[in-house]
Amino acid sequence: MQVLEDVNKGVVDAPTSKWSIVVVAIGLFLLYASTATYTNFYGTDAFTNAAFSRALADDQSPILEEHAALATAENRGVAGWFVDSPRGTVAQYPPLTALLAAPLYAFETGYEQNSFTTPDGRSIVVATPTSYVPASVTSALSVAIAVGFFGLAVSRLMPRSATLAAMAVGGLGTGAWSVASDRLWQHGPAMMFISIGTYFASRDRFVASGFAFGAAVLIRPHTAVIAATIGIAVAISRRSIREMLQLGATSFSGVVLLAIYNNAVFGDLSVSGGYGGGFADRVVGSSPLLLVQRMGEMFVHFRVGILWSSPFIALSIWALVKHRKSSPDWAVGAALGAVVYLVIQFRANRVTGGDGFFSYRYPLEALMAAGPMLAYSTWLYLQDEGIRRRLFTVLAIASVGFHATEFSIWSLA
Repeated sequence: MQVLEDVNKGVVDAPTSKWSIVVVAIGLFLLYASTATYTNFYGTDAFTNAAFSRALADDQSPILEEHAALATAENRGVAGWFVDSPRGTVAQYPPLTALLAAPLYAFETGYEQNSFTTPDGRSIVVATPTSYVPASVTSALSVAIAVGFFGLAVSRLMPRSATLAAMAVGGLGTGAWSVASDRLWQHGPAMMFISIGTYFASRDRFVASGFAFGAAVLIRPHTAVIAATIGIAVAISRRSIREMLQLGATSFSGVVLLAIYNNAVFGDLSVSGGYGGGFADRVVGSSPLLLVQRMGEMFVHFRVGILWSSPFIALSIWALVKHRKSSPDWAVGAALGAVVYLVIQFRANRVTGGDGFFSYRYPLEALMAAGPMLAYSTWLYLQDEGIRRRLFTVLAIASVGFHATEFSIWSLA
C-alpha cells in the first residue's frame, strides 16, 4: 500500500539518468530532422502555419495579403486555410505554432510563386516561403522535446530500460514521427506543451503545469480539457482543491491570451477565432452515433487507423485497463483528459484529417496525454515472463518498422 501511495505522489525512485533521456531526445531530433519534408507541396495545414510564421518574422504582423485569393469560398482549404478578418487575410489557426517557428524564419523571409492544380482541375498561383527548413526543424524539435519530457515524467515510475524503450517506441512507432515531426502541423507543438504540462504535474508543480497547458490552448484550444481532468483527478485523489486551483488558474492564461488575440485580429473576444462557430456547433450538435463510428474508425480506418501502423497500442490499452488502479493520479487525469479530448475532436471533425501523410494525426495529442499511463501500465503488464513480452516486442518492432518503411516510401512518392 505504501508503494502505491508513493507512486500516486510521484516519489518512487528510479535510476534513469536525465542525461540518458536527453541523449535519446537528441537522437530522435536528428532522425526527425533528417527525414522531415522540406519541399512543396507542404500540405494545407502545415503550409498555413509556415506562411503565417514567415509573415510574423517578416513584419511582425499576422496579415497575409499575399494569400487573399486563398481565402475565397472556392479556394479556401484548397492550398491553405486562410480567412478574411477586419484587418485583412489571416491564417485560420491560433498563433503559437507559427510564433515558435518565427525566430528561425527571421533568417529566411523570402517568397516565391508556385503553380498549384486544385482538385477540380483549376490552376492557381500560390505564394510560398522560399524555404520550409525553419518550419520543419521547429516541428522536429518540438516532437523531440515532447518525447523527452514524456521520458522525464515516467522516469520515476519505471526503470531506465523501460523508460528509454517507451521513448523509442512512442517516438518512432507512432504518428509522432510520420506526421508531427515531418511538417509544421499544430500537433508537434501541442504535444510538446502537453508533455511539459504532464511532466510538471508529475512533480507536483501545478503552477508550471498550468502555464504549459495554457500554451497548448494557444495551439489547439480544446487541449484545455486535459488540464481540467488532471486537476479534478488530483483533487479527488488528494482530497484537496489547492492543486486544482493552481493548475486551473494558470492554464486559464492561455484562454485569456487567445481571446485577446482573436479580439485584436477578428474583433471577437472568444476562443473560436478563425474557426468561427462551426467547430463548437458540431461539438454540440453532432450525432452520438456518429461519434461512436468515428471513435471506432480511429482504430481501424483503412488509411488512418491506429492499429494498422501502431499495433503495440492495442496491447498497451489492454494493459491500461488491467492496471487502471495502479497509476498515479496525475497520469490517470491526463489519460481521462485524452478521452475527453478525442470526444470533442471527433464530434467536431472527421477521422481522416485530410491526406498527404502516412498514419494518423488527430489522436496524437491524446496519445501524448495518455502516454505516461499507457507506458506505466504496459510495464506492469509485462512483468510476467513469456508470451506477453514476446508479443509486445513483436508489435513494437512492427510499429517502428511500419513507420520507418511506409513513411519513407510515402515521403519519396
